[in-house]
Amino acid sequence: MEELTLQLIPENDPKLKEPCEPWDFKLDGDPTELIKAMTKVMFNPNHPGIGLAAPQCGVMKNILIMGTDEKLMAFINPQVDELKGEKELFLEGCLSYPDLWLHVPRQPECVVSYQQIDGEVIKEKHLEGIQARVFLHEYDHLLGVTFEERVQSKLSLELAKKRRAKKKRQVAKMAKRLSKVSSPT
Repeated sequence: MEELTLQLIPENDPKLKEPCEPWDFKLDGDPTELIKAMTKVMFNPNHPGIGLAAPQCGVMKNILIMGTDEKLMAFINPQVDELKGEKELFLEGCLSYPDLWLHVPRQPECVVSYQQIDGEVIKEKHLEGIQARVFLHEYDHLLGVTFEERVQSKLSLELAKKRRAKKKRQVAKMAKRLSKVSSPT
């Protein structure tokens, strides 16, 4: 059997704005191969992340993963049961938006339900801190909501995009200079 290979879809792909469908264990089968392929995308050494939702790879199913190579968690058909605490601003990045960093308000805690890879239902899992933030960010992707839409100020979004564009120009300029430098023989 051929290994499933995924890649990130570009930030302007309309699929990122579409809500996903539930994973049906009877019709869709075992999600293990999809989760393995998503893990490879998330841990890409060129642009590693700590969370990834299936639609970011063009798979319109309610699956998200998060964590590190030491502890990876997969959430199939997740639901947010409760949000706790006052929203807090924190800097977030997104694998679908390379080099764009935005201050996004989110609750610091949440209670979630989901299915594991084997289909077992987990109810009322409490997440807090960075785990809650990453979960809520990835969960938004399943709803067709991007972190751009969560920013409080459109001005701050535009400024962040301008900083990113400036950085890209600087990197391109530096690469061009370096390509002109001849290596010693």
